[in-house]
Amino acid sequence: MFKCKECGSTDFKLVVQPGYKGQINISHNDHNEVVVMTNQQEFVADLMFMNQFAVCRQCDGIKSWEYFFRKRVAGM
Repeated sequence: MFKCKECGSTDFKLVVQPGYKGQINISHNDHNEVVVMTNQQEFVADLMFMNQFAVCRQCDGIKSWEYFFRKRVAGM
């Protein structure tokens, strides 16, 4: 998962080419990684991808992403 360094939000939107007509679906896998599916291609987003194509929904920050892993609580 990723977190905005500016505001701490994990909520983002992707910025794609204005003329792009394909379908884009974003989900998370069992490891809580961001999975992007566009047309028939699926990939796990990395930090470089996020800093190139993702904008923070909270503060509109660009190129402000860092890896973020939630801590697991024992017994859960």
